Amino acid sequence: MSIFSILNQIKNNEVVLPAIQRDFVWTEDKVQMLLDSVMRSYPIGIILEWETYDDIQYRTFDQDYRDDTSYVFHSNTENKRLRIVLDGQQRLQSLYIGLFGTHNGRHLYFDVLSGKPGKDFREVKYSFRFLADAEAQQKNAESREKARVQTQVDVHADSDDEEANDRKVLFLKVMDIYTLGAISKERLISKMKSDLALGDDDVFRLRANIQMMDDALSKDENILKASVIDENLPSDKPERKSESDVLEVFVRINRQGTPLNRSDLIFSMLKLSWRESAVALPEFVKKINEGNSFQLDTDFVMRCLFAVAGLGTKFDVDKLRHKDNIDAIKKNYDRVCRAIQSSVDFVQTQCWCVSSRLLKGYHTLVPFVYYLANTTGHTVPNNGTVPFRKALYLFGFCAPFSRYADSRLNKFINEALKPLASRADPIFPLEKAIEYSRYWERVTGINDDLLNRNPALALSLVQQLSGAKTHFWANAPEIDHIFPRSKLREMDRFSEEEINHFANYWILAKGKNQNKSNQHPKEYFEDVNDGELARACIDRSQLNYNMYRSFMRDRAAKIVEKVAKKLGFNESEFEAPSRTQD
Repeated sequence: MSIFSILNQIKNNEVVLPAIQRDFVWTEDKVQMLLDSVMRSYPIGIILEWETYDDIQYRTFDQDYRDDTSYVFHSNTENKRLRIVLDGQQRLQSLYIGLFGTHNGRHLYFDVLSGKPGKDFREVKYSFRFLADAEAQQKNAESREKARVQTQVDVHADSDDEEANDRKVLFLKVMDIYTLGAISKERLISKMKSDLALGDDDVFRLRANIQMMDDALSKDENILKASVIDENLPSDKPERKSESDVLEVFVRINRQGTPLNRSDLIFSMLKLSWRESAVALPEFVKKINEGNSFQLDTDFVMRCLFAVAGLGTKFDVDKLRHKDNIDAIKKNYDRVCRAIQSSVDFVQTQCWCVSSRLLKGYHTLVPFVYYLANTTGHTVPNNGTVPFRKALYLFGFCAPFSRYADSRLNKFINEALKPLASRADPIFPLEKAIEYSRYWERVTGINDDLLNRNPALALSLVQQLSGAKTHFWANAPEIDHIFPRSKLREMDRFSEEEINHFANYWILAKGKNQNKSNQHPKEYFEDVNDGELARACIDRSQLNYNMYRSFMRDRAAKIVEKVAKKLGFNESEFEAPSRTQD
């Protein structure tokens, strides 16, 4: 089967995607590399399809792909014959976009003068790029102008001169190339030879590239092959595979080679048994990320669903092979969504943070979602605000769930939060949060050691920053050294631990950071308001390299005191001995 044969089946909605398939994730570079392989007649693998007449949920391939695409799912209620792609979606979608459609509004173009032999076979030989039409025209116009100037500069120039020809490009839209007839092709070649002053080698390569593209796409049946389960079996044949059989095939395929990540696979299986989730969950993820920088994803929602549904926090594919577990997830879906919404709202308004990056990742939020899934009205009571906030920042600083997340989250939920829910206690268990942080991460209090584990969070608290996304690049927050690192290293008096201590950091806008360079801190902070410096715990009188250690010691003490006071922590809260056991 040629590439065009299967792409035409896609265009006619004969070859489609099951709801269990994940989104299109290939980058433009991977698509362009795929087309380079096609032009070289390299095999690009086998597509696995399932021919079925069953009433299953499916979606068509995107012809005009955009990053924010929302998929529309269909049901095969008329029991027509469909070929469902189980493996090979990314390759087929890439080819379909490139040859029949667009990628974020841009067509795929081919530089028909590329393809010169190279010394390294790993390098891209044939140049494909997604370009706006005007962009392609501009590149071609620049190439024609260079050719014209070159001809005027040296009327005796060799038309096959390698240096001159290396500057020539001719980008043609791929979908236009394969629709050209024989006469149109020759007219194009003749015109390009004249416009670009092409030599014989270039003309030969131009003609060969156009012909090779036609051969690779419409004639060569060895580049792309397809294996079809139940191909041409009568619709009522009992030997036909069931939907469960095909799900098992899908799971086994994606446990080999380069698999889907676990949450993708879990979500794919969930969609098969719960069709509405295919639309509802992506829409929820998109909506929950509006107006903040949490960047929560399907993985986060699925982990919260598993936790609240009593399935643990480890993504276990086998658990979704049991109907009772699917039912538990469906039953708790709305409850979890409300708990996630409430968590995001509370963290933004009462904890002054809008970024999961500041909290060392989304795992930090999972216990709080579980907690709010079990409180009355999914809200934090007035007397629960401070314990919630303290626990959130404690986890944000020491990041106990950033490693061993499956086991640690499950342990904390089972031993600290489930008993809370069973007795209808609405206060987040701060004592347990401290106990587990002490046991897992050796936390002894709000001190230098703890703040040094997450300087960005400490400085955001001190400088009253929330981690919100910025619209203008120059305003993007960056952490930088107050005393330039390179200068301190040149002095050869300070250890790396001293140089990269949180007390030598502060957060400033990217544009200002680029201008700061290695400027002496006294000079850089000269025009900064005293009140602003005081807010950042910077003593102007100590901005002297000879006072670096005293500056660092004094500022660290001020920051620790300010963080502890702002969060309401006191030393006595960390005095209890650890009783937690693995």
